Amino acid sequence: MPGTWRLLAPALLAWLACAAAIPFPGVGRVMACTAAALGLLVLLCACSPPLRAWLPWAAPILIACAAICLLGAQIERAEGARAALRASALPVEGAAADEFEVELESYPGVGALGTRWARGAIMSPGPEAGTDVVLWCGETAPACGEATWVPGARLGVRGEFVPLDPASSAAAGIRVRSVALRAPGPPLSELAGELRTRLGAAAADHAGAALVPGFAVGDTSLVAEPLSSAMRASGLTHLVAVSGANCALITGAIGWGLGWLRVGRRWRAVLQCTALGAFVLLVGPDASVQRAAIMGAVVLVSGFGGRRPAAFPALGVAILVLLCADPWQSLQPGFALSVAATGAILGGAAPLADGLRVRLRCPRALALPIAVAFLAQLACGPILLLLEPGLPAVSVLANVLTAPAAPWGTGLGVLALILLPVLPALGSGALTAAALPARWVEATAVVCSQLPLARWQWPGGPGGALLLLAAELLVLFGVGALVRHGWPGPGALPWGRRPARGPHGPRRPCRARGAGRGRAVPARTALARPVLRWAFASLGLGVGVLLGPTLVIPAASRLGPPSDWSVVACDVGQGDAVLVRDPAHPEETMLVDTGEHIEPLNACLDRFGIDRLALLVITHDHRDHFGALSAVLGRADAALIAPENLADGPARPLVRQLAGAGVPTRVAATGDRGGTALRWEVLAPSPDRRPTDPNDSSVVLRVRAGALTVLLTGDTGEHAQRAFLGGGVCAAAGSAVDVTADVLKVAHHGSRDQHPCFARSVGAGVALISSGVDNTYGHPARETLDALADAGSIVHRTDREGTIAVSGRPGALRVWAQQPARVDGSDVGGPG
Repeated sequence: MPGTWRLLAPALLAWLACAAAIPFPGVGRVMACTAAALGLLVLLCACSPPLRAWLPWAAPILIACAAICLLGAQIERAEGARAALRASALPVEGAAADEFEVELESYPGVGALGTRWARGAIMSPGPEAGTDVVLWCGETAPACGEATWVPGARLGVRGEFVPLDPASSAAAGIRVRSVALRAPGPPLSELAGELRTRLGAAAADHAGAALVPGFAVGDTSLVAEPLSSAMRASGLTHLVAVSGANCALITGAIGWGLGWLRVGRRWRAVLQCTALGAFVLLVGPDASVQRAAIMGAVVLVSGFGGRRPAAFPALGVAILVLLCADPWQSLQPGFALSVAATGAILGGAAPLADGLRVRLRCPRALALPIAVAFLAQLACGPILLLLEPGLPAVSVLANVLTAPAAPWGTGLGVLALILLPVLPALGSGALTAAALPARWVEATAVVCSQLPLARWQWPGGPGGALLLLAAELLVLFGVGALVRHGWPGPGALPWGRRPARGPHGPRRPCRARGAGRGRAVPARTALARPVLRWAFASLGLGVGVLLGPTLVIPAASRLGPPSDWSVVACDVGQGDAVLVRDPAHPEETMLVDTGEHIEPLNACLDRFGIDRLALLVITHDHRDHFGALSAVLGRADAALIAPENLADGPARPLVRQLAGAGVPTRVAATGDRGGTALRWEVLAPSPDRRPTDPNDSSVVLRVRAGALTVLLTGDTGEHAQRAFLGGGVCAAAGSAVDVTADVLKVAHHGSRDQHPCFARSVGAGVALISSGVDNTYGHPARETLDALADAGSIVHRTDREGTIAVSGRPGALRVWAQQPARVDGSDVGGPG
């Protein structure tokens, strides 16, 4: 349509320019100058009549140049402030810094391990004023997250200053050691903070109301980790976060109610905007909330895409406004997801809903939620693959099932928020009512996450995202061409419209005037044969691309793993997750570490049919060894963990998670033994040591798995390995501890920090290295690979072969790999 791209195209170009300039300090200045020069040149050409005909798109180009020039100048100013902040904090970097004065920009949030955090801005008279920072609060700062922590409050903060990457949304982080309130926040923020606190306290006392604060104000502190994992698996996390779709549904429901009360259109718009502003104030005015509110307003202004002339220009204006407020949003996944989902809803929600009603006879109440959920998932799928592999196949179903509950849960939650301080009885009743849709969403998340094929296998990263995007475009082109040319018609499906019946049978369509008398009649619904051929070819190719990674490859890979495996090194990226069992007693299986990401661990456990774990071992407190702990809390019968270290102290998130799940936990110490069919012994660490580095507290296990002996070394380094060798003797007979094994899990992902004699002392036939593809640490190191080769060990690596399974007996080991080993010039290892 005319004017559709006049604002959207410059906005997208400005977004791309910001994303390209921010990771490289100093490029913003060049970008602003270049855009200004180009804009001036275009303006001169547009003012010259002879050259005007050569610039039919002068207006969009001028808008793009102005936006890029403005954003470049803002990036340059922000980079100067960040450099000034780093320079002022440089003498105390990594130590207890001088006190910073910080003005909060958000309410405290809860991290993945229960730690609290908040965004703020530095308040000082210097050039660093206004620079964004993140406050990380641990157990040593008990004042963190108090009710006085509201947007606008000023705090005096002492802590460890941590500079962040130039592409990060904040210039630095501060690990808070102590904090003092300098000035309270504005009265409205104080009121909103008190309302949030009251709602959270009341919801904690109501059974089944854990999701209500998330519905109302985006507070997920009451959501337990198993439920959070289920909501992630079913694609429902946006319901307890402030998203544009939620804002649009809430304000749309308010508009529907006002229309039912016969309120005029103008007053309706004013009241909807007022409600949206109040909602933003309650939730917090940080960047993600502002983005959600603006995108929700865009969806409302366009009527979910029904008013096409206003849809995409409004989206372009929203992109430019958000980038001008914070150019660093151009690199945030949340910004990309919001723009993609909003654009898809604007472009296809209305026609898709109409098509569902007309062609598939879908009820009107379900057509729009299905269209919105489907298009949002379709647009966000490739972007989500850049964050984690796999496709949430049940996401559309789960979102459609929860579509009626979300507005009610949010509305009743906000009502309880308002009523609890003034009318506690009515507020408690509203909270009880809000718990009903909350339980609805909770049950939907749990059931959908446990459905067969709830998440389809798909490669992650840019390659996987491009592959999915190509498949989606092929399918959309094929389906769109068929529908556009009238196939299938309303009567083509069993439940579609049927021809009307007359007194003498079905009525036949009237013949067009001129038909049969030598004149050609254009058939608008007839599909030309070439278009038919191309449409079905595109559709078939797209479906084939979708079925390849999701069905064919998983089915073929499941045919390969041996049933008598003893050791499995799961491919979990840059991390460890090793399964050990006696093939004669498969019911007693041990998992050593979990890796950092849930999806690859679940895929490995499902592939090898692991439903229960007799023992879960966490070798030490690093995220790449226990980050996916929530995925196995419900499967583990007992846990063995590393002892305390000075870095983490007694307040260990690992211990809290295990205790919260009710898993019996035991702290490992040298000499501990256990197991019946699967016998294990702890070789390290010593109970009388409290190391400063978590790696030095790694649990080292020697396991007897049937006929094989397995040595699992955690992330131990040369110092710990020297203790096993009795001062460095390379002969196994002279070792202080028996470390001989048939299979060795190489320590610390094959890093350089290995004793040169350790591999020879172990004498393993197979050495397994678990490391991520193209990791930045250079794992495994060249020296480690050379030492293993000199010891006669055959090395197998997850970064080259994927998941690896070892079976057989000593001297006749068999190794199955998920994919053939890739051999290239880097096989000698990296420098790390």
